[in-house]
Amino acid sequence: MRGARAASGFTLLETVMALVLLAVMLGMLFGGLRAGVSAWEAGSGRGDRADEVLLADSFVTKELTAAFPWRFKDPVAVKLAFRGERESLRFVSMRPAEIGGGGLAFVSLAFEPGQAGGPGRLVMRRVPADPEATDFASLDPAEAFTLLDGVSSARFSYFGAENEVEPLAWGDKWDFDQRLPTHVRLELALGGAKLPDLVVALRLGEEAGCYESSFQRICVPRR
Repeated sequence: MRGARAASGFTLLETVMALVLLAVMLGMLFGGLRAGVSAWEAGSGRGDRADEVLLADSFVTKELTAAFPWRFKDPVAVKLAFRGERESLRFVSMRPAEIGGGGLAFVSLAFEPGQAGGPGRLVMRRVPADPEATDFASLDPAEAFTLLDGVSSARFSYFGAENEVEPLAWGDKWDFDQRLPTHVRLELALGGAKLPDLVVALRLGEEAGCYESSFQRICVPRR
């Protein structure tokens, strides 16, 4: 009997059961593979996103640490070229506007909201500094370079005071013509998740734009 059954092979029921077990095992295998691939893609995406944030922070830090106390051409009053708002900032950088070029650059950093309430972006504009300029109007038509996409909110704030008497404090606006803030802070949120604050100290004060001779002290844009 045993020899006859061995010669006849597997029964239909045994074959079906074997196929079912094989299907279950393959399903578990592919499920594990899908989970592994999804986890790898998610981790890779988070890593890429972190790199984008670090790169944007690096751009902002390099520009702000190179901020220069340029004076707009105004024969009547001293007007330092630094204007800070809650969602935008304009200043003069010692880094040239073009690769391989020289001179100073007008720079703007700004948050541009997305359409229909969607995520926006942090952008930068740069143009060569014009010695005859009386404001930052030349930045308006400049092409925007995206520093970071998917930004849900951005806020600039400024640390300093209008004069030597007032106490130092943070504020959402800087429009003091004769003073520069000591620090600039950038707060960013991506998809509702707030990132660590970026705080940058300005390396040069108002006196960096001045020089002295034996007869007088003059403060002018250096170029």
